[in-house]
Amino acid sequence: MINASPDLKFQIEADPELWPSHTNGKRSTPIAGIVLTSADLDQVLGLLLLREFQPLVVYATATVRGILEANSFFRMLRRIPNQMTWVEIVPSRSFLLGGEILCTPIPLSDCSPFYASDSSDGNPQYQSAAPGEASIGLVLESKGRRIAFTPALPEITDELRAIYNTCDAILVDGTFWSDAELSDTQHGTPLARSIGHIPISGPEGTIALLESVTRPRKIFVHINNTNPILDPRGEERKLIEDSGWQIGDDGWQWS
Repeated sequence: MINASPDLKFQIEADPELWPSHTNGKRSTPIAGIVLTSADLDQVLGLLLLREFQPLVVYATATVRGILEANSFFRMLRRIPNQMTWVEIVPSRSFLLGGEILCTPIPLSDCSPFYASDSSDGNPQYQSAAPGEASIGLVLESKGRRIAFTPALPEITDELRAIYNTCDAILVDGTFWSDAELSDTQHGTPLARSIGHIPISGPEGTIALLESVTRPRKIFVHINNTNPILDPRGEERKLIEDSGWQIGDDGWQWS
C-alpha cells in the first residue's frame, strides 16, 4: 500500500481483498507493508488504524521515520517486539516491492510538514529536512508498465516532465484548484504554494505546466475537499476533462 490515509478504515471495508480472514487472523489484514511518500497527516494517520499487534513493514526516508518516531502517538506501533519493521528509502535508489514491483523514489521536497517544525511564530512554512527526503514521488514498474505517483508537488521540473513522459499513467497532485483556495474559504489560512502544492489552474498551474506531457494517462489525486473539480457539474471539472485529465476515484482498478 502507498500511504495510509485517515480514510484507511473505510478503504479496507470497501475492498474485500483487504479484509481480515481466518488465514491472516481475524485482527489482521493482508496489508504487509506501506510505502510513505511524506510525513503529512494525510499520508500517515491511517497507520494508527493498523495497530492491533499486526507485524507491519513501513518504507520511509530517514527524515519521515524520524518525524513519526518523535511523535508519541506512533508508539502504538511498537508495543511488542518486531511489530514494526522500518525499511529506509534513499531518494533515487530503486528497491523491490513484493518481489516483482520495482519502485524508484523521486526526491520532490526538502521541507517537512508544519506540525513537525519547531517554529512557534505561526508562519505556515515548512521546516528544512535532509535533501530530497521530506517528500518523494514514486515510479512503479512491473511487467513492462510504469506508473508515476506524485501526490504533493512543490514544483514541476524538466526532469520530472521527462519521467512522466516515460510512464503509462501519472497520478499527480490535485490538492488545490487555485493558489488562494484555502484563504478564500477561511481567512488567515496559507496559500497552496506556500504549503508545497502547485495549484491546478492558471498559466503556472499543473494543467499548463504539463500540457507538453502527452504520452501517459493523466490523473489528479489527493484532492482537497475545497477543490471545485469535485463537482461533476462545475466548469472546473469540464475544464480538466477537456484538457485530457481524469480525477482518481475510490475503487479504481487498472489491468
